Amino acid sequence: MSETLMEKKSKKILVVNGILHGHFTGSVEIVRELASMGHDVTCYVMDEFAARLDDVPVKKVVYSADVSEIAKRLPPTAPPFAINSFMFGKAIDVLITLLLKDKTDYDYYVFDSFFDIEEMNKVLNIDPSKFVKICTSFILTDENLLDIMKGRLMGLQETNKKYNINLHDFVGLHVTPNKFKKLILTSKFFHLRPEDTDDTCYFIGPHIEKRVVDNSFDFKKDENKKLLYISLGTVFGKDLAFYHHCIEAFKDSEEYQVIVSVGKFVNIKQYFTEIPKNFSIYNYVPQTQLLPEVDVFITHAGFNSTSEGLANGVPMVLVPQKYDQFDVSRTVKRLNAGIFLNKNEIEITPDVLRNAVKEAYDNRENFKKGINEIMDSFKEARNNRKAIYEKVFE
Repeated sequence: MSETLMEKKSKKILVVNGILHGHFTGSVEIVRELASMGHDVTCYVMDEFAARLDDVPVKKVVYSADVSEIAKRLPPTAPPFAINSFMFGKAIDVLITLLLKDKTDYDYYVFDSFFDIEEMNKVLNIDPSKFVKICTSFILTDENLLDIMKGRLMGLQETNKKYNINLHDFVGLHVTPNKFKKLILTSKFFHLRPEDTDDTCYFIGPHIEKRVVDNSFDFKKDENKKLLYISLGTVFGKDLAFYHHCIEAFKDSEEYQVIVSVGKFVNIKQYFTEIPKNFSIYNYVPQTQLLPEVDVFITHAGFNSTSEGLANGVPMVLVPQKYDQFDVSRTVKRLNAGIFLNKNEIEITPDVLRNAVKEAYDNRENFKKGINEIMDSFKEARNNRKAIYEKVFE
């Protein structure tokens, strides 16, 4: 390929990475792929994640959205996403300031879907046709997202006043119809109501992190027992009653060895005074390292966790907590790849958990067909990535 043609095809692309863990993770691979195609990529990245771009040949603009002092003042009853709203409020303020100062003539601006680019653009005045969104989950929902919207809006108010804009609820924003091109990190096959998506939707398959061995993880598998892994993810991990139901269901089991990840906000010594001998409880578990050993996975049905469970062929019991997790669970059930326990319809008791795990394990061969069909669709979508990038960034 001639240098002139390469220069013609190369684009200047600004990527505003996500500021939540799962959203950032989904964007890194896209950044890497765009750079490998010869595009001139700049990333606006929060300081917490900047090091994860060290091995990617892109320009980095690192910024801070530290709200730790605000977090200390929030009441214990604050909804899980309240602190995130303050992070978004702070991040959007900083990003607007940076973008107004950045005189680079970018061909495209790629934003995580949680950023309200329509409202931000009232200040930025960028050609809307240059915007592309990265969507880490379904762009449709069957859920009511308004139940705690007030808590998710509180942290946006200061930025709204400063710029005289009206930033919308970032969770609801993800599933609000819009005209922007969307890079969706799943396949059309594995999407809620795929028939309702339109020609602005480009399905590029999920990012599934490679297995990285963490030698500090002191887990040893009991070869005489099935391994049950339980995790509610990072945002909703502090459901202590649920964990104690799990302990009641499987304590001292001769059949199951149980690994529980409770997230970084749970004090294990304080809340788990008696841990059964077949249980190990951690604040953090290297999930991609553990899943190949797992026989049944009880998960909150977060998009990344579900994709990782499917990639490892693990029978899953999905216990969604909020938002798209219910839609993900419905889709897994519809495609015959796991068990869905809807806490809005049934009480999640120890007996319910015990029976669901047994059902998932006993049906593991039946679920393989559904899991394999989903994984085939992921592979096909990922194989189309380069062609999609060429079309989106033409």
